Amino acid sequence: MLAVESIGKHYSGKAALQSVSFGIQPGEIVALLGANGSGKTTTINSICNLIDFELGDIRFEGISIRKDKSYLAQIGAVLGGSRNINWRLTASQNAQYFAALRGHHGKALKARIAELEDQLGLAQYAKLEVLKLSTGNKQKASLLSALSYSPKLLLLDEPTLGLDFKTVGDLQQIILEQSQQHQQGYLITSHDMSFIDKICQKVVVIDQGQVIFNGSIESLKQKLFAYRMVINLPVQDHLSVSKSIEELCFGHYHIEQTQEGFNIQYETPDQVLALLSWLHTSNKTIGDLTMTELSMEEAYKSLTTGDKEV
Repeated sequence: MLAVESIGKHYSGKAALQSVSFGIQPGEIVALLGANGSGKTTTINSICNLIDFELGDIRFEGISIRKDKSYLAQIGAVLGGSRNINWRLTASQNAQYFAALRGHHGKALKARIAELEDQLGLAQYAKLEVLKLSTGNKQKASLLSALSYSPKLLLLDEPTLGLDFKTVGDLQQIILEQSQQHQQGYLITSHDMSFIDKICQKVVVIDQGQVIFNGSIESLKQKLFAYRMVINLPVQDHLSVSKSIEELCFGHYHIEQTQEGFNIQYETPDQVLALLSWLHTSNKTIGDLTMTELSMEEAYKSLTTGDKEV
């Protein structure tokens, strides 16, 4: 459906995107992850034809978007700043207006909008202009406009922002149903890693304008650190403990030294067993030692930090 092919973009001589490539198939839900300033928004704006990319190409259903802009009628988007809603209209009026721009009218459209309003919890605010809605309900109004005409591809930038727990669950169900029943493709950016984990089949991670991971969410999890060990101890013992970590830990792990001691992120408990044994027998004064599982949000950040392979 969508193929992003080695696109590049520069601002004031600095690369914002460097050979970014990935694809989305019909019915596929893809997460686009990265820190602020990593290139996510530039990528989405390129797909939406809001900015011109300089290198590479983007194809929708095999046709270059440089040559044919009609693909835009097949794309729905929720972008930062609520750019797909008119604040002087109600949520329903917005949905009808933007659907009409794409040639959708009639009773079936109105019935779909009413159903989505109910699912998103907007029915009780049906007579209010978007201007008078809360921040969360403005976000819902944007989602309603994007979903109303059943586009082939939806670009959702932080879709759960401002939504309550129930509405996030409802949105998750709507997206899953639409992707399965209507083969809609989705590209989603979000800092809500629980939402991403539950809904996406594939993940693209961008760092400093480059794709550093492109694959299934299962394969991403296999690359991530699953555990963290925090060791607090006197400053005079930092050097000897640091050397022991280097000597006794194995495999793929990441060390961060703090004023209090060390944070170690690692993949399996076996990697630190020898270190734990040494700490137990070394007579070091351990102020605190904790071992915890990392959330997916914490873990995926390890892709953009240095790590140690021994």
